[in-house]
Amino acid sequence: MEAVGEELVKLGHRVTVITLKHDPRLKKTVVYRGIKIIRIPYCESKWGIWRSLWLKRELVKKNDLVHCHDVFFWYLPFRFIYFRKPIFTTFHGWEGKFPIPKRYVLARKIWEKLSWGNICVGEYLTKWYGTKADFVTYGGITFSCGDRHRKMLSKDLKKGIFIGRLTEDLGLAEYLKVLQTLKQKGWQITFVGDGPYRPQAEKLGRVVGFVKNLKPYLIRPALIFSASYLTIWEALSYGRPVFALYQNPLKQDYLTHFPAAANIHISGSAEALLAQLEKRRPACQKLPLWREVTSIYLKLWHKKTALFT
Repeated sequence: MEAVGEELVKLGHRVTVITLKHDPRLKKTVVYRGIKIIRIPYCESKWGIWRSLWLKRELVKKNDLVHCHDVFFWYLPFRFIYFRKPIFTTFHGWEGKFPIPKRYVLARKIWEKLSWGNICVGEYLTKWYGTKADFVTYGGITFSCGDRHRKMLSKDLKKGIFIGRLTEDLGLAEYLKVLQTLKQKGWQITFVGDGPYRPQAEKLGRVVGFVKNLKPYLIRPALIFSASYLTIWEALSYGRPVFALYQNPLKQDYLTHFPAAANIHISGSAEALLAQLEKRRPACQKLPLWREVTSIYLKLWHKKTALFT
């Protein structure tokens, strides 16, 4: 995660990130906010990825440890070549298919067993994948916003912002039912995100696509519709009411086990969400900062390697 990398750099650690070069216009190597980023050729084949990483194997040899974010299979051959190299994994989410195919659960168990330790982003992963997490996190925010950003929401507010991927696994069909009803009542609707449901979203409001910085949208006095941990934290930091939908038991656990679940409006259908629009949950008093999340990584690495005291 970018924010964790930045916090590690502030603490004096050297951080290198290897990722795919999704855009040919991007440089192969760049230093961004103190983090060295190395981009390997974009390839959907694991063989192609392994070949590219083999050419970068000196990075594995000279660094103290390797930490994978979901894509442990990238590192799989090196796990046996560099048997004593500390290797960790963060499991960030699920594959969007419910019920979860058994092969996905099996793959997670293999990555878990081959890792020296792991962090799960959400308690629900321990239930649905059977992962034995060393630590659980829900992400964080860079800083807590001042009161000047927490503008009071007027009773005649008619602005809604959906933030997230426009895909079925996020329950877009139900969200669109809600936003269509609001559109008919004269609401202004904005979608911050992109995906297969973009044509349907464009019929209801403005679609701005993915953005790097959510602040211009969160400082607006609007209701936020989202079911993503990081977006929820940021919206709560600006005092914005958050409405989230779940479409299956896994996503229900994802939301109801969220530390600030009492501060957001959680529903299982469009009808239930619409019924909650007039309600206002209490403001969230405790917001986790990224430096606190970074301390979890340091604790994990120290616990398993005696490094990073």
